[in-house]
Amino acid sequence: MKLHILVADSGEHTAHHLNHLLSVLEDTEYTVSRYTTNLNDAVRLVLSRQFDILLCINRAPEFIAAKLLRLTGTAENRIPAIIISEQDDSQRMRECFLLGAIDFLAEPIPPEDLLAAVTRAAALVHEQLIETEYRAAVQHALSNLPDSEELTPVTEKLHAFLLKMEHHTATVEIAADYFGFNRDYFGRYFKSKYGMTFGEFYKGFQIDYAKRLLGSGQFKVLEVSRLLGFSTPDYFTRVFKKHTGDTPSALKR
Repeated sequence: MKLHILVADSGEHTAHHLNHLLSVLEDTEYTVSRYTTNLNDAVRLVLSRQFDILLCINRAPEFIAAKLLRLTGTAENRIPAIIISEQDDSQRMRECFLLGAIDFLAEPIPPEDLLAAVTRAAALVHEQLIETEYRAAVQHALSNLPDSEELTPVTEKLHAFLLKMEHHTATVEIAADYFGFNRDYFGRYFKSKYGMTFGEFYKGFQIDYAKRLLGSGQFKVLEVSRLLGFSTPDYFTRVFKKHTGDTPSALKR
């Protein structure tokens, strides 16, 4: 699936030049989906979350980049922003970086530099999506566990453990150590609290996380397999099919 780029410009007179520049993105995983010359429209479109990357043209006399970045929130909550300037302007460059822009390119721009900037933005998009889907999968897994006043402290600790393991694969041994138990006692303890083994719980969490990543359309089966720590894509496919009745490739389609 292609990543969608929103282009915000201060004047339509630059469109022809911009189209020539963006031709470098043809036959790549990126596509310019919308072009606007209205600041208010650009703010609305960025906040709509319909686009993956913002490409803002910062030209005299409007110089809309800083305004647009201010009006669309912090870098953590905004789609990655690349600024293109008609001149090498260190003051405006610094301002844009302080407001969260990930790159600032001064014209004339070599096509390979634009492609490199968009590629870096795409990497950030994927990182943000991974974090969002991981945390959503954690919340979903915990919401399916038995709930009681007695279990609340245990579930909260399990929540903290899963967040800590975001970029790692959890095992019974690692979980037991985190809870301060030996492996055997932790196994009995977890099952007595939740009616399932930790392995069963964690495998179900992984499958839900995988379904979310595949359903986003932004990740290949091989990428999801690696993210979840499976030794091979074939093993991931077997486990996924056992739990869902379908293959990862079928879900991705």
